Amino acid sequence: MKEQTSLKVQKVRETVESFQGDLLTLLDKIVAINSHSHNTPGVVQVAQEVSKSLPSPLTLESTMSSHGEVVWICRHGPPDELPILLVGHVDTVFPPGSFDSGVVAHGPHLLGPGVADMKGGVVVVLGALWVLDRLGFLPQIPVTLAINGDEEIGSPGSEQELVELARTSRLGLVFECGGAKGSVVTSRRGLDRYYLEIHGEAGHSGTHQGEKESAVVELAQQILKLEALNDVKAGISLNVGQVKGGDAVNIIPAEAEAELEVRFLEEQQGKDIEKQMRIITRSTPESKVKTVLTKRRGRPAMACTPAISQLYEAAVQTAKKIDLELPEEARGGASDANFLSAANLPTLDGLGPVGEMDHSKNERILKDSLFQRVELLVHLLWDFKDWKQE
Repeated sequence: MKEQTSLKVQKVRETVESFQGDLLTLLDKIVAINSHSHNTPGVVQVAQEVSKSLPSPLTLESTMSSHGEVVWICRHGPPDELPILLVGHVDTVFPPGSFDSGVVAHGPHLLGPGVADMKGGVVVVLGALWVLDRLGFLPQIPVTLAINGDEEIGSPGSEQELVELARTSRLGLVFECGGAKGSVVTSRRGLDRYYLEIHGEAGHSGTHQGEKESAVVELAQQILKLEALNDVKAGISLNVGQVKGGDAVNIIPAEAEAELEVRFLEEQQGKDIEKQMRIITRSTPESKVKTVLTKRRGRPAMACTPAISQLYEAAVQTAKKIDLELPEEARGGASDANFLSAANLPTLDGLGPVGEMDHSKNERILKDSLFQRVELLVHLLWDFKDWKQE
């Protein structure tokens, strides 16, 4: 096939328009499949639909990560070029029976479980590949598509595979939903999660006299001190999200526990607040109530590095070709983009359709933005195929 050298804006737009019905049909099909993170058959079914929807001869190959999680990977394009890494996830936060439906149209919006987070983003990737394939440009673009099914629970099984892919890629594009006014994400807060255990001393609540060694009382006091570490101006948030304790109303609680998370803009902030948390929860030698604070896995902060700024500015110039504004935002939540960025891969996130109210039964995207993002990604892939960090 003769090598193509020019991507025509009008031709791309016309081709995207020709695929609109197919894109909506595919979105409805995969949104209707429950793929809660712990619903493995549903996650696999959606991944299979994605694989079947790739242009021939592309296909997703499943690989088992070192943590026993399946990651689906497709590599295509010139083998001697560093690829553009496209990352998406097919799992959602909705357990079977909690929110099961296909896509529902409501005014300018499309509603459904995972439509924004992030099955709409996966459809954007597929749509862009369809267009490039139809126009004959796809063979010239080195891409690696990685799909996982555990992002909503922190990517515990797929993290290492994504990091390894990041180390051998040119740049990363992640397809969480776009923000208000079509913004893309250039930074995200990091997060750490913790498990707090309190061990007191049981007794009969009716006969006990004097000071109680109540694990629940101690937990309550520590929660108030921990929550006081929230600092909006510094971008630090701490949330005690789950608590348990006690056995019966007439028993002084001997055990209590809590799960909490901390979010921060910079890695040093995470380290500093951990020190403060350990001071708050430290058991004194004379106390009969003992405390254990265990740090669990989280995600590193995604800072807007000079390389990410350079990549973003290049994306803005590409967006201008199709008369599309592309504002940037710093987002409070974390995604797999955090892992890619921590591996020193210049990464942009929020390239899925413009969405809102994800993780709720009102989750929705702007219908027209689905097609706009497909058009944008076609041009980004073409313009970025030779991109190099200055």
